[in-house]
Amino acid sequence: MAAIAPIAVNDGQATPVSHVYNPVQTGDATYKRNGDTAVPVVGFESVIMTLKDANGSSEAVNRAKITLRIPVLETPAGGTGTGYVAPPRVAYFMQANIEFMLPNRSTAAQRKDLRVLSANLLANSQVIALIEALERPY
Repeated sequence: MAAIAPIAVNDGQATPVSHVYNPVQTGDATYKRNGDTAVPVVGFESVIMTLKDANGSSEAVNRAKITLRIPVLETPAGGTGTGYVAPPRVAYFMQANIEFMLPNRSTAAQRKDLRVLSANLLANSQVIALIEALERPY
């Protein structure tokens, strides 16, 4: 079993920034990007990893799920004449859910292939256009 530790992932900007997600809970492992002091707590990005074990039979399926959730904060319109500034609020969330269905009969090599193929699929130009430009393949 892997020990819970911070997860570092580079973003997709021209000058990549490392997003470090620190563990805040075990069980359903929860991580928060809480090292960015410029972002209020309500705006912390999160990663949640869960594993539902199969129920013993060889046909049973283990389910590994990873959720990345990024809140986008509203931009305040400014303060009042008295100097009051509204507290930050979440305008909406962007979220990715990745679920792997891993039968008990699968081997470690097969599970590795699925993970690597999934990661490489996300790097495909058609998938990139679908996600970033909202363009369907034609």
